[in-house]
Amino acid sequence: MVHRLFDTADVVLRIARLVLALERQADMRRHRPEYLAVLARLCCVCRPLHATLQPIIHSHLLLSVRIEPRRSALRTLAASWISARPASPRAPVAQAVRRSVSRVRTIVVDLLSHAEPGQLREHFADSGFCAQPWPRATCVFVRVSPDAIKSPGCVVAQALALVFEHARFVSSVYVMRSGPTNYAEPELDVRRVLGAQAKWVRSLCVGDGFRCQISECPVPLAELALTLCAQTSDAQLELLRRVCASVRRLELREITPRDLDCVVAGVEFGCLQRLRICLCTHAILSGASAAGLLDAGPGRDPRFPRLRQMRLEGYYQTAPPILLRALAAAAPLLDHLHMDLTIRNSAELEVWRIPRLRRLDMRTTVGVDVQPALDALFACGQTLDIVAVASHGRVEGCVPESLHLERVRELWLADVCVPLPHVWRLVRSLPLLVQLEATVLYEAGQDMLLETDDGLATIAEHIEPVLASRLELLALSHRRDVLVAQRISRLGVQLMALLCSLPALRRFRGRDCKSTVEAFVARMLDDHQVARVADHLRRLDVC
Repeated sequence: MVHRLFDTADVVLRIARLVLALERQADMRRHRPEYLAVLARLCCVCRPLHATLQPIIHSHLLLSVRIEPRRSALRTLAASWISARPASPRAPVAQAVRRSVSRVRTIVVDLLSHAEPGQLREHFADSGFCAQPWPRATCVFVRVSPDAIKSPGCVVAQALALVFEHARFVSSVYVMRSGPTNYAEPELDVRRVLGAQAKWVRSLCVGDGFRCQISECPVPLAELALTLCAQTSDAQLELLRRVCASVRRLELREITPRDLDCVVAGVEFGCLQRLRICLCTHAILSGASAAGLLDAGPGRDPRFPRLRQMRLEGYYQTAPPILLRALAAAAPLLDHLHMDLTIRNSAELEVWRIPRLRRLDMRTTVGVDVQPALDALFACGQTLDIVAVASHGRVEGCVPESLHLERVRELWLADVCVPLPHVWRLVRSLPLLVQLEATVLYEAGQDMLLETDDGLATIAEHIEPVLASRLELLALSHRRDVLVAQRISRLGVQLMALLCSLPALRRFRGRDCKSTVEAFVARMLDDHQVARVADHLRRLDVC
């Protein structure tokens, strides 16, 4: 019987399920034309993928508008799939569009050039979009190219107004820029962009590259993501407070600590479940204080009774040391926290103060001492199931002898370099650990190469079975290959001994070539002394 890891049909179905999982996420990326084109091409791979992705490709309508040279096109994702099939006759695109009217749920408008008033309507009509209503479309995605950025507020408002005329039940609106967003951030007036459709819209997400003004309070939204204007008035902040009080998902980017304090202080976010705050880094580095966040004083503390996921970015220098204590009081149901680690007082991470916290993601950068935060994490992470430390570059750390991560199932330290004996310490000390990723720090003498026979004998001496271990996936990065020309380094000996010592291990990922590792594992299993304690390696998937 073929193992499911090597069964082609099973692999295809798992890929399809992963694609669908990504498609269901409320993320700005999911409606990009490039992403949709990938889905269309995937449908040509095999029948299982076609059957799985067919509902998606029939539910997306793509409209691209280019004024000069005059070229506009309307097509469904299904039409893109038809034209991509090399072995079948190409059905007319217009016919495919007409057949998909009742299936379209998402309308994607790609504005490729600047349009004067009136030109956009003409191009919409010429493309065939205005020839029929789109009664089941509930989502519209507008992407604005750099060439169309001359008057973005006008262009976006015109495009959405034309869509709303023929798709009256749109409730989700996404706006984003294509290409670089590090220049000329134009302003969008939320009320003007939504127009008369504002009373129906429940989700509004404006991507990076736009700054938003709130001139009038829209109807209660379930989802809101935007970047505030640099000079946001107190009146606009007050309107934003009233909007935020009803949302389930909120994302505020490039917001100053002062403006954030005005928005959240004293507010009870009764429906909020996911929150992302990206503080204005330039304002913080220029001397502004971030101490107002979640430290507003008696009677002005925000409350998040239903908050489950929180992402805090921009704490490069001045994060308040009482941050986690304040979160524990404000968000009793919080179970996933992502925060920058390049902060002062990182050793004061008291995650145990958030009683239901199950996942903690931390980000650091090169040049920052990560060890105090790791010590604090390993000392008081009793409630955590998943821990991940990411970095913009490799940082060195070590695992303390005393660990209090009894419940952790997944530990991702891909950017933290630790000695291999510390990896052994993690495996022995964390009985529920199922997945582990780390980078091995080279020590003196570990580069020395041994002949294969000598290496096998040494491996047998280093095997120490961890019978209580549940580790199924082990991913270890290291600076150099450990298997070189029928020889193995001393680090490779210790690494192979570790693989032999983990009875539940099912998958391993390292630096060396997959075939080289598989060949060496097969040779190890030919050794009776090794095979006696490492029979589980016969089922090991090396990737």
